[in-house]
Amino acid sequence: MKYVAHILGIIIVSSVFYLFMNYVEKDLVLSGYVIPPAGILLSQWLDSFKFWASTGIFASLTASLLWYIIFQWIVKVNDSAISDKRIIWLSFFILPVIFIMLGIFYTKQAEAGSWVANLFYVLNGLFCYYFATALFSPSSFKYTPLWASKFRWWK
Repeated sequence: MKYVAHILGIIIVSSVFYLFMNYVEKDLVLSGYVIPPAGILLSQWLDSFKFWASTGIFASLTASLLWYIIFQWIVKVNDSAISDKRIIWLSFFILPVIFIMLGIFYTKQAEAGSWVANLFYVLNGLFCYYFATALFSPSSFKYTPLWASKFRWWK
Protein backbone atom coordinates (compact mmCIF):
# COMPACT_ATOMS: atom_id res chain seq x y z
CA MET A 1 0.00 0.00 0.00
CA LYS A 2 2.93 2.34 0.72
CA TYR A 3 4.07 1.88 -2.90
CA VAL A 4 0.72 3.05 -4.21
CA ALA A 5 0.83 6.12 -1.96
CA HIS A 6 4.33 6.99 -3.15
CA ILE A 7 3.42 6.60 -6.83
CA LEU A 8 0.26 8.65 -6.31
CA GLY A 9 2.36 11.26 -4.51
CA ILE A 10 4.70 11.51 -7.51
CA ILE A 11 1.72 11.88 -9.84
CA ILE A 12 0.15 14.53 -7.58
CA VAL A 13 3.38 16.56 -7.46
CA SER A 14 3.53 16.49 -11.28
CA SER A 15 -0.16 17.41 -11.50
CA VAL A 16 0.37 20.40 -9.21
CA PHE A 17 3.21 21.60 -11.43
CA TYR A 18 1.03 21.11 -14.52
CA LEU A 19 -1.88 23.04 -13.00
CA PHE A 20 0.42 25.83 -11.84
CA MET A 21 1.97 26.04 -15.30
CA ASN A 22 -1.40 26.11 -17.03
CA TYR A 23 -3.31 28.51 -14.79
CA VAL A 24 -0.63 30.73 -13.24
CA GLU A 25 2.40 30.78 -15.51
CA LYS A 26 0.57 30.68 -18.83
CA ASP A 27 -2.65 32.52 -18.08
CA LEU A 28 -1.58 35.06 -15.48
CA VAL A 29 2.10 35.75 -16.04
CA LEU A 30 3.01 35.07 -19.66
CA SER A 31 -0.24 36.26 -21.23
CA GLY A 32 0.39 39.74 -19.83
CA TYR A 33 4.15 39.80 -20.18
CA VAL A 34 5.05 38.21 -23.53
CA ILE A 35 4.98 40.08 -26.83
CA PRO A 36 5.05 37.34 -29.48
CA PRO A 37 7.15 37.67 -32.64
CA ALA A 38 5.61 39.21 -35.73
CA GLY A 39 3.11 36.97 -37.50
CA ILE A 40 2.29 34.87 -34.44
CA LEU A 41 -0.72 35.44 -32.23
CA LEU A 42 -0.26 35.47 -28.49
CA SER A 43 -2.62 32.50 -28.18
CA GLN A 44 -0.48 30.49 -30.62
CA TRP A 45 2.68 31.37 -28.75
CA LEU A 46 1.09 30.42 -25.43
CA ASP A 47 -0.10 27.11 -26.92
CA SER A 48 3.48 26.37 -27.93
CA PHE A 49 4.67 27.26 -24.43
CA LYS A 50 1.99 25.04 -22.87
CA PHE A 51 2.95 22.11 -25.12
CA TRP A 52 6.66 22.29 -24.35
CA ALA A 53 6.16 23.04 -20.65
CA SER A 54 3.81 20.04 -20.45
CA THR A 55 6.37 17.77 -22.11
CA GLY A 56 9.01 18.96 -19.63
CA ILE A 57 6.71 18.17 -16.71
CA PHE A 58 5.83 14.80 -18.25
CA ALA A 59 9.56 14.05 -18.68
CA SER A 60 10.05 14.87 -14.99
CA LEU A 61 7.14 12.59 -14.08
CA THR A 62 8.67 9.82 -16.19
CA ALA A 63 12.11 10.29 -14.62
CA SER A 64 10.57 10.29 -11.13
CA LEU A 65 8.62 7.10 -11.79
CA LEU A 66 11.68 5.42 -13.31
CA TRP A 67 13.72 6.39 -10.25
CA TYR A 68 11.03 4.99 -7.98
CA ILE A 69 10.48 1.74 -9.90
CA ILE A 70 14.18 0.98 -10.35
CA PHE A 71 15.11 1.67 -6.74
CA GLN A 72 12.01 0.10 -5.22
CA TRP A 73 11.92 -3.18 -7.12
CA ILE A 74 15.17 -3.66 -9.05
CA VAL A 75 18.14 -2.27 -7.07
CA LYS A 76 18.63 -3.52 -3.54
CA VAL A 77 20.03 -1.37 -0.72
CA ASN A 78 23.20 -3.40 -0.32
CA ASP A 79 23.84 -3.88 -4.06
CA SER A 80 27.60 -3.51 -4.41
CA ALA A 81 27.32 -2.77 -8.15
CA ILE A 82 25.61 0.52 -7.29
CA SER A 83 28.19 2.47 -5.32
CA ASP A 84 26.75 5.97 -5.34
CA LYS A 85 22.99 6.24 -5.56
CA ARG A 86 23.09 10.05 -5.50
CA ILE A 87 24.99 10.18 -8.80
CA ILE A 88 22.37 7.90 -10.33
CA TRP A 89 19.62 10.11 -8.90
CA LEU A 90 21.33 13.17 -10.42
CA SER A 91 21.67 11.40 -13.78
CA PHE A 92 17.88 11.10 -13.97
CA PHE A 93 17.83 14.89 -14.35
CA ILE A 94 19.02 14.29 -17.93
CA LEU A 95 15.52 13.41 -19.14
CA PRO A 96 13.86 16.66 -17.99
CA VAL A 97 16.89 18.66 -19.15
CA ILE A 98 16.54 17.27 -22.67
CA PHE A 99 12.92 18.41 -22.85
CA ILE A 100 13.75 21.77 -21.27
CA MET A 101 16.30 22.35 -24.02
CA LEU A 102 13.82 21.24 -26.70
CA GLY A 103 11.21 23.62 -25.31
CA ILE A 104 13.64 26.53 -25.31
CA PHE A 105 14.85 25.67 -28.81
CA TYR A 106 11.42 25.12 -30.42
CA THR A 107 9.51 27.98 -28.79
CA LYS A 108 9.84 30.99 -31.08
CA GLN A 109 11.69 33.81 -29.36
CA ALA A 110 9.23 36.51 -28.39
CA GLU A 111 9.95 40.19 -28.82
CA ALA A 112 9.69 40.48 -25.03
CA GLY A 113 9.34 37.91 -22.29
CA SER A 114 11.07 34.84 -23.75
CA TRP A 115 13.45 34.73 -20.80
CA VAL A 116 10.50 34.31 -18.43
CA ALA A 117 9.17 31.38 -20.44
CA ASN A 118 12.65 29.83 -20.51
CA LEU A 119 12.92 30.28 -16.75
CA PHE A 120 9.55 28.55 -16.31
CA TYR A 121 10.71 25.65 -18.52
CA VAL A 122 13.75 25.16 -16.29
CA LEU A 123 11.90 25.56 -12.98
CA ASN A 124 9.02 23.28 -14.01
CA GLY A 125 11.24 20.50 -15.30
CA LEU A 126 13.86 20.47 -12.58
CA PHE A 127 11.73 21.26 -9.54
CA CYS A 128 9.02 18.79 -10.54
CA TYR A 129 11.57 15.95 -10.62
CA TYR A 130 13.33 17.17 -7.49
CA PHE A 131 10.23 17.50 -5.29
CA ALA A 132 8.67 14.26 -6.56
CA THR A 133 11.81 12.30 -5.66
CA ALA A 134 12.66 14.21 -2.49
CA LEU A 135 9.17 13.61 -1.11
CA PHE A 136 8.37 10.16 -2.51
CA SER A 137 11.54 8.12 -3.07
CA PRO A 138 11.49 4.47 -2.00
CA SER A 139 11.92 4.10 1.76
CA SER A 140 15.42 2.61 1.51
CA PHE A 141 16.58 5.55 -0.61
CA LYS A 142 14.44 8.33 0.82
CA TYR A 143 17.43 10.48 1.77
CA THR A 144 19.31 10.02 -1.51
CA PRO A 145 17.94 13.23 -3.10
CA LEU A 146 19.82 16.28 -1.89
CA TRP A 147 18.23 17.86 1.20
CA ALA A 148 15.43 15.25 1.25
CA SER A 149 15.77 14.97 5.02
CA LYS A 150 14.51 18.57 5.27
CA PHE A 151 11.30 17.68 3.40
CA ARG A 152 10.63 14.11 4.53
CA TRP A 153 9.57 14.37 8.12
CA TRP A 154 7.46 11.19 8.02
CA LYS A 155 8.88 7.67 8.28
